[in-house]
Amino acid sequence: MQENDNSEILKNNSSVRVTATAALYKDIKMDNFNLNSLNSQTDIKNCHSSQSSSSSSSSSRESDNEFHLIKYSIPLRPKIKQIQYRISNEIIKLQNIFNDLKTQDDDLIKKLNISLKENNIQYSLLISSELNGNRKSIRAIWTSKIVLDTLHNQICNISSFKDLVENITPSLTVLKSIRSLLISHIRESDHEFKNISDLLCDVLFNAGQLGGYLINFKIANNAAVDITDDAIFKAENKIKIEFLPIPKVTS
Repeated sequence: MQENDNSEILKNNSSVRVTATAALYKDIKMDNFNLNSLNSQTDIKNCHSSQSSSSSSSSSRESDNEFHLIKYSIPLRPKIKQIQYRISNEIIKLQNIFNDLKTQDDDLIKKLNISLKENNIQYSLLISSELNGNRKSIRAIWTSKIVLDTLHNQICNISSFKDLVENITPSLTVLKSIRSLLISHIRESDHEFKNISDLLCDVLFNAGQLGGYLINFKIANNAAVDITDDAIFKAENKIKIEFLPIPKVTS
C-alpha cells in the first residue's frame, strides 16, 4: 500500500527526532494528554496543505466552523475526543446504510426468483445486475465500518504518547483507503473523512513533537494493510453467512 499524502507531509516534518525542553515536560501530563497545541499557524498549514475542503450547505458550514475551533484552538485531549465522536457518527451512518441495503437486497432476491420462475430472462438479467451492484456497495460499506470500529477501539485504548503515535499513524493510511473505497458509493462521506484525517494528522504531529517519538512509516503501513485485509475478510464472511447467493441467470 502506498503511503498517503498526510504521511508524506508528516514524514517531512518528523524525519528527525524532536525533543521537548525541560520546561515543556514539566507541564505535560502523560496520563491524560491534557496538552496545549504548540504548533504555529505555519506548522499546521505545512502539515495540512493538501487537506482544505469546502461545503455549500449551512449544516456543513456549521460543522466546518466547529472543526476549525477544534483544530486550532483547544488542547490535544479534546481533539482526540472529537476524533472519537466523529468516527462514532460515521459508524452509525454506515450501519444504517447497510441495513437499508440489506432490505433492498432481500427484495431484489425475491424479485429475481419470481422472474426466473416466469422465465423472464431479460428482466432477470436486469435484476441480477442490480443485485451485484448492491452487493458491491454492501461490501464496501461493511468493510469501512469494521475498519472504523477498529480505529475507534484503538484510539479509546490510548494511554501514552507512544500508543498515540503507533495507533494514529496507520489510521491515516487506512482512512485514505476507506475514502477511495466509499467514494463511488457514498460521495457525501468524503468531506467528513477529510476532516477526521486532518484532525488525526494534527494530533499525530503534536504527539510526535511533544513525546519525541520517531514515526516508523514502514511499520505503520504494514499495520494499515493488516487492518484493511482483516476488515475485507470479515465483510466477505458476513455476506456469505447472512446473504442468500445470487441465482445464476442463463440466457
